[in-house]
Amino acid sequence: MSKKEKFFAFMSNRVTLAVEAAVALFAPVLFYSCRTSAHAFVDIVLFDGFTQIIFWLMILEAGLASVLCAIAWRYEGEWTDKGRRVYDGLATASFAAAAVFLIFGIAMLATMGRESAPIAGRSMVRLLPISLAIWAAVFFALFFPAVKNKKARIAVVASVAGVCLLGLLFAVYPPVHYRFLSAPIVVAVADTEGGVSDEYSVVFATSAPGTGYIEYDYNGEHYKIYDAEGGKIEGGSMIHSITVPREHLDGNSYKVGSMRVFEVYGYGGRNGRSIESETYHFKGASGEEQTYLCVSDWHVRLARMKETISHAGDYDAVLLMGDAAPALQYEDEAAHYIVKFGGDVSGGEKPVIYLRGNHETRGAYASELPGALGLNEFYGEVRMGDYRIIVLDSGEDKVDSHPEYGSLSDYGAYRVAMVEWLESLENDGSKTIVLSHSPSICLDSEEELRDRAYAAIERIGGSLVISGHLHELYFNNGSEIVNEVYRFTGDDYEDDATYNAYGVPVYVDGGFIHKAGDFVASTVALNANGIALKAVNLEGDVLLETSLTW
Repeated sequence: MSKKEKFFAFMSNRVTLAVEAAVALFAPVLFYSCRTSAHAFVDIVLFDGFTQIIFWLMILEAGLASVLCAIAWRYEGEWTDKGRRVYDGLATASFAAAAVFLIFGIAMLATMGRESAPIAGRSMVRLLPISLAIWAAVFFALFFPAVKNKKARIAVVASVAGVCLLGLLFAVYPPVHYRFLSAPIVVAVADTEGGVSDEYSVVFATSAPGTGYIEYDYNGEHYKIYDAEGGKIEGGSMIHSITVPREHLDGNSYKVGSMRVFEVYGYGGRNGRSIESETYHFKGASGEEQTYLCVSDWHVRLARMKETISHAGDYDAVLLMGDAAPALQYEDEAAHYIVKFGGDVSGGEKPVIYLRGNHETRGAYASELPGALGLNEFYGEVRMGDYRIIVLDSGEDKVDSHPEYGSLSDYGAYRVAMVEWLESLENDGSKTIVLSHSPSICLDSEEELRDRAYAAIERIGGSLVISGHLHELYFNNGSEIVNEVYRFTGDDYEDDATYNAYGVPVYVDGGFIHKAGDFVASTVALNANGIALKAVNLEGDVLLETSLTW
């Protein structure tokens, strides 16, 4: 047998064809999971819709490979010479296409990095039931008729029936241990109506959908408040948020509880076990001396960021400055990377001020995030004892028309409304700091709007802007950079003249310094005289330490 004949014999071998069909069926699942999690640049570099074309080509290839494989299994040895040549050519082309598509998908997964690859994995797990159903349908339509042995047919049917029964059981009763993911995160709700913020949103996450409530005593009365809207208790989410008056929680104890909800019917429903937390003793933040933990841009790296935080020392409250994950495609991403992380670092006993990072504006779940955290807006004013904290939301970091956003962004108008609100604030003489995920607040293309924002900050007496976003660590005192630890020239946000023009000091907290392979967490200590800043890294080294007066 010649090399050519051996090659075509290998290509038309039943085992080879079965492997080819499996690869061809798996390739679109892998590709779809990777594309929905990241890799927008593929369309950006080539043309919009390129990945859609590749996906449907993969689907067609999966169909062709399955049919060719089925033909070989059912009609092997019944070929004419011409039919053999046609079949060998199609099989070879199909094998090559399947290999290329699989390599393409693996390359996408390999280049996603540790941020997006786990999310692609979650997407594949979510697609597993429908994928198995499709593969089973293909098998019974094309391959099962070729199984002639009666015992083998019975074994196949029994195996598939067993898998289907297990799948049905797991669909009805998902095999998840129902538990709290962490302590709650008590979010200080910012106010945009000109009054003093007087509410907390108590947020916690469970390992599966269910109800949520908070329970505590205040002034001789017992309170049990559910995560509910208009009397209807929410039972279909992992993240639960309940708004309570600040005075009820400051210096008080509370606990949270939940009941697992498997399914809600038109009448009734199917529920699971109930769980209740330990008692948390909430301290609040008040008085002249307050220390805030400042954490930015942790990008799913929870363990290393928490290790860095362990070197920061004691703190009374937490500033979560945004960019928890590459995007929020699913609820469990927000549950793990925002709520769980916030609960771990605050212990459920310290208030948290949360800022939305630009990466939290991306993904299907991004629009659900405000409601999940019990927030009306991602900007506003928070009063913490003697101090006024202005929370700003810089939104996305590219123009709304950028292909990365899929024509679903209108942050230009959003930032205009936010700056107009900022300009409406009065200088009431309070000691004031400003928080913004990006130090630019607005885009470079929105220079006039950015100028207005910084002018308003100066007018209301803002003593410091604290930010992240850049994955750098430095302090600008309003006229020059006086502490420069991690700063990389050539980045898009290096226009220090913008900040110096108003004389407003700017502190950029590093977070995950990917260009240096380091992690940074900061403390911001407020007292009657001024502000003290300290930054530590993963090894516990103090990288930056400085202070300024009000």
